[in-house]
Amino acid sequence: MSSLFFATVGLQLASTVQAYTQVNIMSAFMTKNIDPIVFPGEYSKSHLHSFFGSDAVTANTKTSAELQKGCTNAENPNDLSVYWVPTPLYTTDNGKTYKPMPMFRFSAYYNLGETPAEVPIPQNLKMLAGKATARSEGEMIAGAQSSWACETSGGKSLDANGFPSSTCGTHLQQLLYFPQCVNTETLETGYKNKRGGSCPPGMKSMPQLRFSIRWDVRKVLPGGWSGTAPFKLACGPAWCSHGDFINGWTQETAEKMVETSRAKFEYSSVNGALGKDGDKPKCKASDAEPSKGTSDYAESVAAMSKRDVMTWGWSSKSRMVRN
Repeated sequence: MSSLFFATVGLQLASTVQAYTQVNIMSAFMTKNIDPIVFPGEYSKSHLHSFFGSDAVTANTKTSAELQKGCTNAENPNDLSVYWVPTPLYTTDNGKTYKPMPMFRFSAYYNLGETPAEVPIPQNLKMLAGKATARSEGEMIAGAQSSWACETSGGKSLDANGFPSSTCGTHLQQLLYFPQCVNTETLETGYKNKRGGSCPPGMKSMPQLRFSIRWDVRKVLPGGWSGTAPFKLACGPAWCSHGDFINGWTQETAEKMVETSRAKFEYSSVNGALGKDGDKPKCKASDAEPSKGTSDYAESVAAMSKRDVMTWGWSSKSRMVRN
């Protein structure tokens, strides 16, 4: 085919792509065995999670207003959301013990590669992307587009657990896409039928959240690996990768994010009354309930073994309603 054909197609695709914004967080402020969406109020039923954003989060958090009273370690003071993922764990003794993998950077992208949003991300919105009980690629939620890969060189193929089968030249990168459609009355969410496509009936498009997390495996595994990767997630193999989100953006900046999504082909800062995009944290985020739950992987596994509830199979298709 001619170069003119590809140029024309490229322009057609580019015309649908709008501006995006991004929030960076340089470390998790807490690792803990809680999940306020799946196991509200519980301190012994969840696997270990790494938390980013507002430190007001507890096992009982339900609303944006609660999060907006906290300290955030996000590099935008207007974003008091809380984000969390199952903690990646590495081993240096063939699986006898596991420790949390160090992180290079967490980035929350909003509306990257999507069409303009119609409505702001609602206050009190809670979302989950991925499927915590997935044990194979076929069980994963397609819309979440969950993936693990080396950021640059290395790891061209995946091992049986879904991780790169050889040493990464730089960082291990995790990607995860959240639903971009919402019913503003019920707070039910869903995915479009395709990128840039249509929302399910009764829903409108909001800025789509995407996690991009770079884990610093070189720091703890300097010798690299070949074959089965010496790490896993607190929930199991890479296939169980998932993420959670409770909205904490101020209403002002949530509305501004919709406005910026209409610009084309550029990064758009979202600034507000609490400060500017890129402002470094002015407080130190910390665990709001240090005496409850555990940050130790072995202890979290022991606690889960005693639980008397069935395993929860939350997925991107399961939606929360307004509290």
